[in-house]
Amino acid sequence: MGIVVDALRRLEERGTGVGAFANAAADAREVRNACAGNVEATRALRENDGCGTLLRLMRDAATSGGKTSEEEEEGRMKSVMFSLQTLVNAGMDDAECLRAAWEAPVIVEALDAVSRLRGKSAAKTHGLLCIFVDTCVKDDESRAPRVLDSAQTFWLSLLRASSEMDEPDGVGGGSHLMNLICTLCCKSDGLPKLFRGLSPNGAEISALNEAMLRARLVALAEDDSRINELESDFHARKTPKLEYVSEQATLLHFVATLMGDKEATSYVDFHHSEVREGEQPPLLLPEGVLAFVLDTTSVVATRFALTEDDDERDVALSLLMECVSILRQMSEREVKPHIGDTIACLAAMGLVRLVLSLLAALPPPEGIGQTSKATGPASAPRLEAYVPEELKSELVYPSKVPWSGYRVDLIAIIGNAAFNRTRVCDDVANLGGLPIVLNHTRGEDDEPYLREWALWAVRNMTQASDMARNKISELQPQAIEESEDLLSRGLGVELNRETGKPRVVKREAPNAAVDAVQPEEQGEQPEFAIPENWKITEL
Repeated sequence: MGIVVDALRRLEERGTGVGAFANAAADAREVRNACAGNVEATRALRENDGCGTLLRLMRDAATSGGKTSEEEEEGRMKSVMFSLQTLVNAGMDDAECLRAAWEAPVIVEALDAVSRLRGKSAAKTHGLLCIFVDTCVKDDESRAPRVLDSAQTFWLSLLRASSEMDEPDGVGGGSHLMNLICTLCCKSDGLPKLFRGLSPNGAEISALNEAMLRARLVALAEDDSRINELESDFHARKTPKLEYVSEQATLLHFVATLMGDKEATSYVDFHHSEVREGEQPPLLLPEGVLAFVLDTTSVVATRFALTEDDDERDVALSLLMECVSILRQMSEREVKPHIGDTIACLAAMGLVRLVLSLLAALPPPEGIGQTSKATGPASAPRLEAYVPEELKSELVYPSKVPWSGYRVDLIAIIGNAAFNRTRVCDDVANLGGLPIVLNHTRGEDDEPYLREWALWAVRNMTQASDMARNKISELQPQAIEESEDLLSRGLGVELNRETGKPRVVKREAPNAAVDAVQPEEQGEQPEFAIPENWKITEL
């Protein structure tokens, strides 16, 4: 097609003076319009290195600095926008165009340059950038590692832009970025690699882990006795801990949002008849990603509890919030088990132990209305901390509620996971978690609906598990807290050891006078009597 060839030639010969990008935008738009639904024009684009030409235009337009006129700035933005639109449209019509663009030497520089844009230009181009990358990956899954390797450039820029409050809508990619994350991190197992790649020392830690893995494999092949020595030596080196950044929390936030979106996770909605014999039913997240989420939850909870650095503590808190949100969203997404039961898979990996351990690290809830103002019968006794032997470990978790709703989030995960899942309920009982869950039926002032979620959990456990029902039925009262208000009235409450039920008994009121004169012994007297020697005029 002569139109496409001529426009590409002009783009290659474009200058760098005033108005250069305005003219380039017009040529890029001409190429876009010519290739729309035209197979011959698309072929001409591919055969004349049109994909490389457009990528170079994107790079130059995005990196061209200095103050320019509004017209020139508009030309730069449109140059990037029309180039991306052309590549996406051509790629959908001709897969070879996508291959040509992906193999172009300038592709990495172009993607990085566009991801660094901000303001109006970013709002118009970041979404198209995500669509282009998503289209390339879906066309060929082998391209995914290359995208994940761009964590410190492409991903860091987009995730940072997504969290900047003063940027217009669309900056960072918006819903199109979420679709790309869904493709790479939810439908496939790219989340751990991308998460580590965002860390400043992620590459270093990954290299150390790979070296350790290779050494273990060699030792396993040659001499099994060396494995323990290698592992001891590895741990003695004091491997540096992963440095966390806020962009990692943004990434997990997008994953949590996707887990709560039934439309985005429709890839798990299969009927029994659609699953072929011998195939693994689809899960909300791949097994490796599920294990990563559980491990990250434990690690960041420990980091939050132990670190003394305020900045590190803030990032760890953000990561913990997002990890717990992912688990809760998945539990609510799969309240009713189906053929691809993600929660059952998580439970097999240690979900119940993790959540119960996080709850056991906290002091017991005080109860609804149990503030400093609550006195008398309304004031229930404080419960002592209870950590079952099965949950005791060297791990340190937050001993104070990190955010309002933390208890609710954890209890909700247990309650939802227990619904029609006997194994989950039995795990709670075997790990000594029933008293922990029952304690939360008291509720707490700063945790709205905590009591209701705890009752939901108890209901589900007693419905699905004979073990849970039997253990709860065997529970007996151990002691009763005396009420100061009742004691002041000469009454008290004690536990009947024979029946296991409380009973009201008489108590001696504190500070009561032994020989106090009763009112009836003194006879009736007026509250106030006028002395006889007083005169009315003196009153």
